[in-house]
Amino acid sequence: MKCPNCGKWNQATMPRCIYCGEELPDDAYGMSGVPAWQLELQDREKAKSYIHVDEYGQMETSEDPRDSLAAEMADLKSRKLMGEEKQRLLREEAARRGMAPSGLSVRTTSNRGTFFSAYDDNPDATLRPVAPELIEDGELDPNARRVYPAKYRTTHSSGSEDEVYGYGNTRRLVNVQKPDEDDPVYDGYHDTSAYLPAHSNPDEIENSMRMRMRGTIPTHKPRKPSGRRIFNAFLIIACIAMFSYIAVTAIIPAIFPKAEEVKAVATVTPTIRDDLAAHTITVPGEDGQRITIRELRTSAIVTGGFATFDVMDHIWYDDYENYVEETMTVTLTPLLITDAGKQQALDQINYDIDIPLSPIELVTPDGPYQVVSTAMYNIIINVREGSTVLINGDDYSDLVNTEGGKVNYNATVQPIGENNFEIVVRSQYCRENSMTVTLFREKQEIPLDLASDIASSSSDKSATMTVKATTIPGAVVKVLSPYTDLDITSTGSDGTFSFKAVFDKIGDNSIIITADYPGKQTTTVEHVVYYVPNIDIYSRKAWSISEQYTDLMDNLETRKSKSQIYVCIGEITSIETTKPQRAFMNVGTLESPLVIYVENSSKTTWIEGQKYRLYGDAYGMYSSKPWIVVRYTYD
Repeated sequence: MKCPNCGKWNQATMPRCIYCGEELPDDAYGMSGVPAWQLELQDREKAKSYIHVDEYGQMETSEDPRDSLAAEMADLKSRKLMGEEKQRLLREEAARRGMAPSGLSVRTTSNRGTFFSAYDDNPDATLRPVAPELIEDGELDPNARRVYPAKYRTTHSSGSEDEVYGYGNTRRLVNVQKPDEDDPVYDGYHDTSAYLPAHSNPDEIENSMRMRMRGTIPTHKPRKPSGRRIFNAFLIIACIAMFSYIAVTAIIPAIFPKAEEVKAVATVTPTIRDDLAAHTITVPGEDGQRITIRELRTSAIVTGGFATFDVMDHIWYDDYENYVEETMTVTLTPLLITDAGKQQALDQINYDIDIPLSPIELVTPDGPYQVVSTAMYNIIINVREGSTVLINGDDYSDLVNTEGGKVNYNATVQPIGENNFEIVVRSQYCRENSMTVTLFREKQEIPLDLASDIASSSSDKSATMTVKATTIPGAVVKVLSPYTDLDITSTGSDGTFSFKAVFDKIGDNSIIITADYPGKQTTTVEHVVYYVPNIDIYSRKAWSISEQYTDLMDNLETRKSKSQIYVCIGEITSIETTKPQRAFMNVGTLESPLVIYVENSSKTTWIEGQKYRLYGDAYGMYSSKPWIVVRYTYD
């Protein structure tokens, strides 16, 4: 263990120091059994902590890193002062033991293994004289080369080389080689360094302690800068320059961004003008300036920092008859009119506009493909008023109803299979729209045509309708649907015949006719007529749905087979489909609702949340609710 007096290490079993005789501690930790470093510990002031409470009452404790940094800096300064004081004490203790100078003039070379200065303590001082009391068993000779006191000579014993090291791992500045006994003692007043014996030259420590004098003024040979030192200095300068560049170009702008000037630019905002698509354009400028747009040939005065222009979208594509693209890019060139009357071009303005399709709605038939049995079929479409309508290349714009845009077109259907009708509509401020309606009429070997004026609906109180048709002379005609009063007297001569079709149910009724001729395939014609009695007859047979709700649910199939009529008074709660229009209706009260499912076959379109009086007949069930097909609607 280490001696507390001389600082040398001894075996742990020794009771006293073998060097100085000092009593060693009982254990490795010291007299008290506690490590010395623990005795020096003390509680430091606790770092400041910050308590953060969020809006939900949750607390979180954190420390400010700046407080920790300040504490570390204060601790570093304190330890630095303690180190300086400790170093001063060590120097004094080393000087007291004769191991190092303190306050006396000694010149020495650099020794990185010690804490001594690489330069003279005092460059103006001469060599330190040796005190006479240090000389033992010797005489003071003016021509002596060196002095070897008795206490120094003890280091030349045959002991371990480690004995030349003192406290703190600092090597004693002594000559570890034993001199000759006949060497004279140096008096300290003459420079005899040039005549040092050769045996002392190899010793690094002795050479570092050579004392040279030129006259009375000490001289110092400047150290030649090495290549490594120059490289290290250059590397440090390069690193500093690089870090400065990064800090100026990246770090500082990121932490303190400059407030860039926002350049005012023109803005384009979609809007509606006169129920048509448009765009509002604002061009920045100084109040009072005049700005014109070349393409619009119009100008505006800057007010409030902007000149405002409202531009209708359709002006850009009105002149294109066959433009089919969905969008168009518009480019505007604003010009600033100076006081001198000159035009100064500003940044161009670009924006896209949508070109809407011309609206077209097919009313009859229900879809674009329909199977028919007559030579004439009425196609009904709805378009915007004033639209141009072309059917198979022919202009039928005169058929457009100015009150609602309804177009009725009687199409001639040949018995050739598919008959295609191309409908093209061009409405104002819209691009061209088109659709194709295909009417399929089966090919016939035996011609069989119904009269062109045959109706597709009837409300006759007798529930009958006269049907006229033509076939080839001599053909055998049969009516497969309910009928009466068949007249075939002229069939043999000109092929004409007639009869009365009988409608046995409310709604769609099919009229089926066949024609046979020897050697030819039978021709069949089917025509559907929608039959509903007029309201006077129809309403008289109506039952109250609210009163007969339970009866209808219990006898649904019977009521359906007889087309039982009901009157339904209530509110449309929700609309499920639009074509055909179907909805749920509450015919009860809010406290006791009675919900039915109704299908609109009347001429009035329902509105959700409105109350109506409906007349209809039983049709079936839908979602566990009675299904009523409505024939008449009243508010």
